[in-house]
Amino acid sequence: MSYSGDYWLTHPDTPFATFLSVVQTHLHSEADPDNFSALKRRAEADRPDDSELQTFKAEFARLLQGDRDGLPRDALSLAADGDDWTTEDEFFVWLWQELYPGEALPVEGEGGRD
Repeated sequence: MSYSGDYWLTHPDTPFATFLSVVQTHLHSEADPDNFSALKRRAEADRPDDSELQTFKAEFARLLQGDRDGLPRDALSLAADGDDWTTEDEFFVWLWQELYPGEALPVEGEGGRD
C-alpha cells in the first residue's frame, strides 16, 4: 500500500500517526518556517496536558528504540519532505537532539519492551 503525505492526518489509528502528523506540520518544506521553532518551544515546555506532544514523544522514543513495526514505507520522507539526511536514524537523532537536548537518546531495549 502506498501512502500520500496526509494519510496519517486522516487516519489517526495508523501506527505513528501522531509522530508523522507533528513532523509534517512542523518540518515539511511547505510548513511555515516558524513552525519548527514553535515545536521546539512546545517540547521545552513539556506540558503534561499537551497530549499531542506527549504522544509524539512516546512514539518518537519507540522509533529511536528500533520499534518501527507499522511505520508506513516512505512515510518519514513524505512527512518531513526532507533530503538533509541519509537515513531515518540520522533524522531521528538530529530531531531528538534539537527537541530534547538535555535528555539522553532513547536506545533499543529501553521502555519495558521484551
